[in-house]
Amino acid sequence: MQYTLIRSRRHSLSLQIGVGGRLLVRAPFLYPKFLIDRLISQKQAWISKHQTNLAKPRPSPHRFIPDEELKKLIQTHVHHYSAVMGLTPRSLRFTHVKTYWGSCSPKHVLSFNLQLAFTSRKIVEYVVVHELSHLKWRGHGQRFWALVTAHYPATPQVKKQLRALPH
Repeated sequence: MQYTLIRSRRHSLSLQIGVGGRLLVRAPFLYPKFLIDRLISQKQAWISKHQTNLAKPRPSPHRFIPDEELKKLIQTHVHHYSAVMGLTPRSLRFTHVKTYWGSCSPKHVLSFNLQLAFTSRKIVEYVVVHELSHLKWRGHGQRFWALVTAHYPATPQVKKQLRALPH
């Protein structure tokens, strides 16, 4: 089997399936080649499985929403649900972060991750309702979830979708 060998100061040997299903082997400078070849023959099933998985068609990601359109969509949802829920934020912020989809500060400022542009509109709407609910209930207790679910009945399904998404 063909592979690309990358030698480095590392202390361990690793196999990686790269772009196009190409096998990459990372090894210490002095690691013998016959041991690398032996490892590859032992891991043939693993290599084939991962190369096959890369070749499978993947479902297309959710449509990308440009930042300005996403901001308008969030503002529209905030305006609508603020009136319905009787909860009004002091202001809105839009950020690029890796750890959360939205947040609510103690000063009632709602922040929304611009990475929501890569999710569905249902998820965006859910995150708005979720963050507005924090204006009334700070934690994630029963009263909080009752409020979220009362205004967004599809909460359990959307939460599952959100958990499945990479940040």
